[in-house]
Amino acid sequence: NFDITMTLRMIFSIQGFNRLTAFATGAAGGYAFTNPDVDNVYDIFPLHKPPPYAFLNLYKVREEDKHEFEQSWKEVAKFNQRQEGYLFTRFMKADPRAEGYENRSYDYIDIVQWTTGDAQRRATLRSAYTELEKKMPGERLEAPMMFSSVVDDTQKTPT
Repeated sequence: NFDITMTLRMIFSIQGFNRLTAFATGAAGGYAFTNPDVDNVYDIFPLHKPPPYAFLNLYKVREEDKHEFEQSWKEVAKFNQRQEGYLFTRFMKADPRAEGYENRSYDYIDIVQWTTGDAQRRATLRSAYTELEKKMPGERLEAPMMFSSVVDDTQKTPT
């Protein structure tokens, strides 16, 4: 009976609490490093990063709505910048100096890069995003087309 009392007293003392905290922290940290998932990878020496996902949107906008469209699009871009997994956006407009400009199918193209396809999906499912998107005049694809990198020459490689 005395041994049980001493054991319980040791477990519920400050020393026992400290030992339990250290054990639990070590176990949780060890589990996190040995069992990573897609969204939670700890790579101390990253040699290969997964490619970002690019989402392509095409827009057809009437001439009189172009200024309003560009302003609305900027609001959508600002919203995306505050979302987890967002990398960057490229927004391009058809150049009237180009040959065949009159026969263009779309006036604007945006390419938004995200770390994962799921990050983009989470951002676009938010009610604030859908409200901002409804304010944009013009026509667009029903859903953006998703692409992943095949070749990326933005990183300088030694020759």
